[in-house]
Amino acid sequence: MSEKPILPPLPEGFKEEMRGLPGIDQDALLRALDTPSSVGVRLNSRKPMSLLFEEAETVRWCPQGKWLVSRPKFTLMPQFHAGAFYVQDPSSMIHRTIINRLADRPVTVLDFCAAPGGKTTSALDALPDGSVMIANEYEPSRVGALKENIIKWGYPGVAVTNADTKQFRTLENQIDIAIVDAPCSGEGMMRKEPVARTQWSQGLVRQCAALQWEIISNAVRTLKPGGYLVYSTCTFNQTENEEILLRTRDELGMQPVDLHLPEEWGLGASLADIPAVRFMPHITRGEGLFVGVMRKDGISGTLPERPLRSKPSRQSILPGADLILEPEGYVLERNGNTINAVPHKLATLLSCMPRTKTVLAGVELGEIKGKDFIPSAALALSMALKRGVYPEIEVSLSDALAFLRREPLCLPEGTPKGFILVCFEGLPLGWVKNIGSRANNLYPQSWRIRS
Repeated sequence: MSEKPILPPLPEGFKEEMRGLPGIDQDALLRALDTPSSVGVRLNSRKPMSLLFEEAETVRWCPQGKWLVSRPKFTLMPQFHAGAFYVQDPSSMIHRTIINRLADRPVTVLDFCAAPGGKTTSALDALPDGSVMIANEYEPSRVGALKENIIKWGYPGVAVTNADTKQFRTLENQIDIAIVDAPCSGEGMMRKEPVARTQWSQGLVRQCAALQWEIISNAVRTLKPGGYLVYSTCTFNQTENEEILLRTRDELGMQPVDLHLPEEWGLGASLADIPAVRFMPHITRGEGLFVGVMRKDGISGTLPERPLRSKPSRQSILPGADLILEPEGYVLERNGNTINAVPHKLATLLSCMPRTKTVLAGVELGEIKGKDFIPSAALALSMALKRGVYPEIEVSLSDALAFLRREPLCLPEGTPKGFILVCFEGLPLGWVKNIGSRANNLYPQSWRIRS
């Protein structure tokens, strides 16, 4: 278990609110909020790694999830920086199972409140290959962490945007699955984050509910007929949970979806006449979480083909591009000296919202500098990279940590000159450029570990 943080007392108004929840053992819930939180990791199924965490107990509702008995120093684990696993509360891992049940074919997904990326990467891990996602975050200060986590997870069909949710109205009837992990009053985080206790008030609950309704209204508009809304909060009260779903049914015409999750998982049920799942820390090993799924009426269609702006040929943008990534399915775009590879379906979506700020589109391949092409860290970590095109070196743990600290590496004798892919246990970490007398470490300065 993780160390228990120093927490202020639970707000009295919150205690009274919890005592009003029907069918809940309020005293047990309040006691549980003063106990240590669980530690969990979720493995990246597209980046298989060594036997790390093999002995850890598997999370019942997520086969890729692991409960840990203690919290290791994740920053000193190269697999973490390679995107082979994500540190996540076990409750939130339910999103992987839910998305896996909803997506039985390649789909288009819009995650409206994506930072820092835990539920976003859960969804990506569950999506069939060929699916694309827009991961949006409204708060500019949170976009950087989201972008980094998406890049390290390595799935190529993702765009990261920084926009108000109303800007996505231009995608009306084009999205298969909309994910709204809504900003909330944070009651479910009260044993983990002191600020969740100090900021709580009935006014905050009402304010959050108003914002949640605004986001949901915009999200439902983007859905195709037959599309799904996955709504979640990390709070307990019905105002932000069941009442929001009931409004979505009664005012927007969405139909509730019962996922029929196994009883042996021990998950809490909805407190109203609408199917949903409640993770309560006195019942399950995880933080507080509420999740419900709604379906838009109608028969689902296909994304209409919208003509993309005329683009130069791939070879004119980046000669040899087909050597470093799969040749089919990508549009190459040049922004200044930076080259991006964007899946066709994702490029079509982005073309529908030209005024939306996009901070990542597909895979950033690298930069053109004079006659040279310098591959990016994103390309090294992406599953779109054709392995074997660039020379690779396998490094020890100590050398991997030195590389991640952006320190110089001593390359094995006979290493060819040029760009070399640095790997740990077969997982790419990034690039060095071997110029003979030394190797320049190209790991991003902003990502380097400082411990």
